[in-house]
Amino acid sequence: MAEIGYLSVIGALVLATLSAVSSALGAARGVPELIVCGRRSLFGMTALVTAAALILMRAFAVHDFSIRYVAETSSRTTPPLYLFTSLWGGQAGSLLFWSWLLAAFASLTLARQWKADAALAPYFTAVCAIVTGFFLILVAFYANPFARLAVIPADGQGLNPLLQHPGMAFHPPTLYLGLTGMTIPYAFAMAALASGRLDAGWAMASRRWTLVAWLFLSIGLTLGGRWAYDVLGWGGYWGWDPVENAALMPWLAATAFLHSVMVQERRGLFGVWNIALVILTFTLVIVGTFMTRAGLVSSVHAFARSEIGMPFVVFTGIVIVASLGMLWWRLPMLRSVERIESPISREAAFLGNNLLFMGALFAVFWGTVFPMIAEVVLDERVTVGPPYYQRLVMPVFWALVLLMAVGPLVGWRRSDSAALRRSLSRPAISALAITLLLFALGVRHWIAVVGFGTCAFAGIVTLLEILRGIRTRMRRGESAAVAGFRLFVLGRRRYGGYLVHLGIVLLAVGVVGNVYNLKVEATLNRGEAVDIGEFTLRFDGLETRSEPDLEAVVARFDVERDGVVIGSVSPSRQLFRLREDQPVTVPSILHRPLEDIYVLLGGFDEDGSRASIRAHVNPLVSWVWIGLVVLILGTLVAAWPDAAEERVLNTELQRLLGAARRTSAPSTTSHAKS
Repeated sequence: MAEIGYLSVIGALVLATLSAVSSALGAARGVPELIVCGRRSLFGMTALVTAAALILMRAFAVHDFSIRYVAETSSRTTPPLYLFTSLWGGQAGSLLFWSWLLAAFASLTLARQWKADAALAPYFTAVCAIVTGFFLILVAFYANPFARLAVIPADGQGLNPLLQHPGMAFHPPTLYLGLTGMTIPYAFAMAALASGRLDAGWAMASRRWTLVAWLFLSIGLTLGGRWAYDVLGWGGYWGWDPVENAALMPWLAATAFLHSVMVQERRGLFGVWNIALVILTFTLVIVGTFMTRAGLVSSVHAFARSEIGMPFVVFTGIVIVASLGMLWWRLPMLRSVERIESPISREAAFLGNNLLFMGALFAVFWGTVFPMIAEVVLDERVTVGPPYYQRLVMPVFWALVLLMAVGPLVGWRRSDSAALRRSLSRPAISALAITLLLFALGVRHWIAVVGFGTCAFAGIVTLLEILRGIRTRMRRGESAAVAGFRLFVLGRRRYGGYLVHLGIVLLAVGVVGNVYNLKVEATLNRGEAVDIGEFTLRFDGLETRSEPDLEAVVARFDVERDGVVIGSVSPSRQLFRLREDQPVTVPSILHRPLEDIYVLLGGFDEDGSRASIRAHVNPLVSWVWIGLVVLILGTLVAAWPDAAEERVLNTELQRLLGAARRTSAPSTTSHAKS
């Protein structure tokens, strides 16, 4: 089966090459048979990659330790859930999984393309085949997951203990879906440049696919933050780790594109900028994948140093040079005669939004790559920590929250400044009243005052916009419930976006709460207690738990408030039998509406009489998770297929394509030359 799996990878690589060549030649020479061949070859490639992935999963299920990758990432005692996650638990398997998702995304997009996209389809197919083919080369020649062992062990080494968490069953797949999904808008953009169909059609066709990829990337980042919070034991959910940043940077660029593409659809502006954003997003995906997989960054998330670094450097260089070269080639066709007519307009607001996103992106990028540059140039290891990001990125974040509130109230082309002031006056007064109330209740830290005030303003503006839509429908005789339901069903894109904005506001409230984070370290004898804020932790002793694949030492603490026990926490130290060199310290968290009590076990006496702990009180951290859930729900609403909208989009794409055909050269040869 291992040999069949490897031959499937080789066969998929052959079909990827055939698909790329046939599609490109068929489009350039106007040969429909070659285009059909390229399309079918891509579907065949997807089938073979799927077969290879299923064969590797079967190897995990039957404990085929003759395969090196299976022996290195699983064991007979690995729970079934983590046997499945072992597929992406190491370099070789995760590259195969990445290739599988790439192929599946490309095939799914081609399978349900609108007929109006026929001019883009062959070039789109070629780009997807080239990108997938590159990753198949890595799987086939640099990180073969089907390589055999000369001596078959009786049992495997087991999965990395840090990966044995429910979140890791879902965090990598959703993150990979988001990152690989960004290939789709990139392929559309390259197809538009190659074909010369540079109207808004390519952006309209790729917007929903971008939104789907953005949704998965958002879910992946959310689950990754929760995994870090529950497992890594440093007390937080985001540490500005290089691998976290590698996933955040494409998210920032894609978010900017999702905003600016609306201007291109509505006004025909930002054509060059939108293609540049798509190129940037895809390039950041490749660069981030390169950094984490070539062993260039030091991180608990990163893979060990490997031989795939040089192929990645070459491929990244080709992507950048080819993409920018094609953009430069088509630059005269992309320039728009339209201009931003007023600084008080929605177009100007979207421009400001994009500039802020690019500022945050540059700050994160520089903080991520500077340590690598310093190590190469100065031969000195430099660490860029959270204070750098908090000083540079967080002010941009608050500016985005503020602009997020103002943007929807500004009209297209130009707005009346007096009317805008009237629209903002009531939310501003309400936000000021809330801020003064919080100040009276003891919120005095200036970051908290400004942060909560900004969140109140943005949240009130967004809620008022939703309520305004509901009241408008209620005047037609609908009940409040029916009006709210139909508002989101019929205005999915707009009001789904408002839900996303509300999610960002709730998340921001949780971020502001971190200002009042408390931390204490103590060594306690049994029965002793330590105070942290208004809470008391009392040590009740240790106990040992034994399971088939691990042993755990668990500390018990009662959490008291005003002398009353309100809960308990049980942090532990786990030792996996197959990986005794990798003990795992697992925190225990008491979740409350306004704060989390987070406790981590340090050293301890074998007789259970004494233990050292580190404890945190994390105010409002639950609002971060609530906000992210609302953000994901809003994205689902905005991205949910709408048959009526799809018919309108198909009609508009056909209109744009017909106009482009009427202005193009009459002959196939001249079109190919152009």
